[in-house]
Amino acid sequence: MRKTSKSYSVRSELKPKERFFRSVEFLKVDRPPVLSANSTVTAEIMDDLGIYMKDAYSDPMKMADLASTAYTVLGFEAVGVPFCQTVEAEVFGIEVDWGKKKTTIPTISYRGDVAPEGIDVPERFLEKGRVPVVLRAIEILAERFDDVPVFGRVIGPFSLAAHIANMEKILRMSIKKPKLVVELTEMCIDVIAEYANAMLEHGADAVVIENMFASADVIGAKGYASSAKPFDKELIEKINGPTILHICGDCTSIIEDMVETGASCLSIDSKTDARHAVEVSRGKAAIMGNVDTVYTLPFGSEKDVKNEVMRAVEAGVDIVAPGCAISPLTPTRNVRVMVETVRLLSADR
Repeated sequence: MRKTSKSYSVRSELKPKERFFRSVEFLKVDRPPVLSANSTVTAEIMDDLGIYMKDAYSDPMKMADLASTAYTVLGFEAVGVPFCQTVEAEVFGIEVDWGKKKTTIPTISYRGDVAPEGIDVPERFLEKGRVPVVLRAIEILAERFDDVPVFGRVIGPFSLAAHIANMEKILRMSIKKPKLVVELTEMCIDVIAEYANAMLEHGADAVVIENMFASADVIGAKGYASSAKPFDKELIEKINGPTILHICGDCTSIIEDMVETGASCLSIDSKTDARHAVEVSRGKAAIMGNVDTVYTLPFGSEKDVKNEVMRAVEAGVDIVAPGCAISPLTPTRNVRVMVETVRLLSADR
């Protein structure tokens, strides 16, 4: 059984990419990696760089420049794109809400009543919408950072189905027409797998699957087991590289199911019992998380951040990371405190 506190090897200063891969393979490291599976773009960074969401999504160099700040400005030991979960849905014809501010993260605000059985899978998916921009940005990041892991981020099958059909509608369908939900979610798998594998071919080191609507807070533990887990598992089997499965909210009740998907690493939110997650994973999947992104990182003091980081470390997580995407309100100084707290572990242990 895995221990809830770790001892680190005497060798120090591993390169970030080596540290990441050793951690997900349960090999000794000098200290835990400190990075983010999800977006790290903040309003402060966008203002400082002068690159905003629409700029980044229309120009791969600008997207790569914005993504690079995760490493060059914040100090995280990984970079990744894209910065939202709307790229795939847009290719299916769903409208994206870019918000009123330049710093707003794009979302899907779909409120229509499209019949899922009438949806067609777009042909030449990789050539459409913002997909080519994302793939080229990954190439640029891979060329720019030899020793830093590059993540490609895709949406989870159930979440894409919810974007296409509308979240409220798919929840009703899961009760009244469960077979229709299965058909719609199955339809999404091949598209996401094609996109994920293209990311790996363009230089990504791992693929993050962001399945936010599959949260037990939204569909319950039984709902995840029946409506999301089988499709996460099928998707992961089709991806030709390491995977990080991220699900928002309290995943304590579904950690065993998440492990059974076969993901290389599980990214858990701050609401999840990290000690339980570490124990349940039992060396089958690395655990990443679970520093609070709702209060501590955006609004907490330096002491708050340090305490939150050490809570995750003492729980035994393999990789210290924010529990979800960083809020655009998060100040750079708090993220740097988070990073520095982890980096000091190699000197202290």
